[in-house]
Amino acid sequence: MAQWRLRGIAGSACGLVLALAAGASADPVLTARGPGTVAFTAHGIHESQPAKRIAAYRRLRMAGVRAIRLDVTWADVERPDGGFDFSEPDREIALIRRAGLRVIALLGYGHPRHSAAGGALAATPASGGVPPLGLGSARHFPPDDPEPFARFAQAAARHLGPEVMAWEVWNEQNVGWRFWLPREDPAAYARLLCATRTAIRRVERTPVVFGGVFVTAVSDQPHMSGPEFVERAYRAIPRLGRCFDALAYHPYPYPFTAPELDAPVRGSVLAAAEAMRAVLRRHRDGRTPLWITEIGWPTHERAYGVDEAKQAQYVARMQAASFAQGIEVLNWYTYGDGADPSGANQEAHFGFFRADGSPKPAYRALSTSWRMLGWSRFVADRSGALGLPTGGSLQGGRAFALEFRRRTRRVVAVWIAPEAPASDQGGLPDEAPRETVSVPITARAGAVDVFDHLGRRRRVRPQRGLVWVAAGPELRYVVERLRPAAGSSASRAAVASRQAATFRSLMSS
Repeated sequence: MAQWRLRGIAGSACGLVLALAAGASADPVLTARGPGTVAFTAHGIHESQPAKRIAAYRRLRMAGVRAIRLDVTWADVERPDGGFDFSEPDREIALIRRAGLRVIALLGYGHPRHSAAGGALAATPASGGVPPLGLGSARHFPPDDPEPFARFAQAAARHLGPEVMAWEVWNEQNVGWRFWLPREDPAAYARLLCATRTAIRRVERTPVVFGGVFVTAVSDQPHMSGPEFVERAYRAIPRLGRCFDALAYHPYPYPFTAPELDAPVRGSVLAAAEAMRAVLRRHRDGRTPLWITEIGWPTHERAYGVDEAKQAQYVARMQAASFAQGIEVLNWYTYGDGADPSGANQEAHFGFFRADGSPKPAYRALSTSWRMLGWSRFVADRSGALGLPTGGSLQGGRAFALEFRRRTRRVVAVWIAPEAPASDQGGLPDEAPRETVSVPITARAGAVDVFDHLGRRRRVRPQRGLVWVAAGPELRYVVERLRPAAGSSASRAAVASRQAATFRSLMSS
């Protein structure tokens, strides 16, 4: 086991002690970023009785979830006479709202009556596509003209508007072979998006979201990367930023590796946020919010997933890092596992609940993350000031110390990401070293609580104003209760100076 001990960083760490001690009651903390909204795709709720479905949604709410991403499918609601029947989404939205949750409505996909290619395929036995994913379905051909889709979106906004917090337009449209047949078309999607937002704005003002793009261009699949797709959509309509209020993306780390692992060309799950923001900045839309409307790790080793323990670790780490990045919505995929008779369907194993309804450790990690970080604001990434390891491409080993704050408590989320590229790849040997980092956290209280990612608590008394935390792949939350501000700024500075002196003394010993 490699053990890091911080040495020779007295100058930078001294500054950190000053900043943390003086900032314990400083006003600028109150203007820092708050946590985003946690949402869920609710595939895998197998109960049909309304009361049991409400209970399932309430399980999510108890873990900090505040919205459900729900499909509102064009081909299911448009009648042959051109009218619309929203009775099915009405029923599900009523259950979601009774559980105290909001709705992100995903407007998709095509309709065979409005696509020549889709209509021709719909008249054949292959209309539904290839199971289990429906690849090549007649419904995945976009409309020949965007106006019929815009009429559908407007009807949905008029009927469902008061119950919906956002309209997401299509899903993974850059993966043409799956969701925009026969292949992706950024210009056509840009026209559809603008027509849709214009139609919705005629009846209500709920935000319109650029449909979640699959970030990575997988080498053996013929599709465009998410950033390239968005860039080309802007080239087709230079003022495209007027057609959406948030940009959604899906940073799945295919193949399924740790969220922090940096791989050549692909980058990392966390780096995807900067890649998407870079496109927005180039087109003077840098302030447009980013939403992650799908992310998850399947617990399926045969098809190169992860085990349940690793899924829980990644959930905790992803939530802390995403909130620190300012992601406004983080939507997990998905509620529950599905049937998998073949034993090789990766899609059936993303759930936070097993097929029998029992929770995986990921659900407990989700709940713990909410208890630790909910209602807090991100203050700063302390990793650099502490001199923590930065890792490297294809190596892992990056360590994190992210500080969050409420008025009455400070939380520092600490972990190291030691995973290597083959760590989660099915039956391959796990190459991740069991690395830990000893991290000094300043504390003014008489005792602090250290929680692991599953909520198990350990009370620690600071020694000379410091708590040393052994950080590993299981995230640790260091929670310090803060007292109301007292005394002058001069007295706070004196406390900071004493703690800095203590820290220098420890570091030189």
